[in-house]
Amino acid sequence: MGTWALPQTLIQAKVLQKLVTKPLSPDAAKNKLYHLLGDDDLFDLIEEAKEKDGKNCDVRTLIESSLRGFLNDKENAVYPWNEEALKICRNICASLEELYIPY
Repeated sequence: MGTWALPQTLIQAKVLQKLVTKPLSPDAAKNKLYHLLGDDDLFDLIEEAKEKDGKNCDVRTLIESSLRGFLNDKENAVYPWNEEALKICRNICASLEELYIPY
């Protein structure tokens, strides 16, 4: 279990924000998230969704859930969060929350 990347910079947060504006398949998510929101637990959930719902399922709700967990525990992050990145990430969670698809 490990986390190697979080969208803590303004650039990373903006890239993640753009990435989740459209449905995201499991394979695309794993390739594009690696340096933005790299987390073993998230990638395991993405793989489970792929096996359960197929290779074209939308995994953005999994991203929202994972990101929300990191935002709720931001004090334990290795690096400090950029304030603008935090705002963008909170907005990402708010917008994706409306898409909720239970897994």
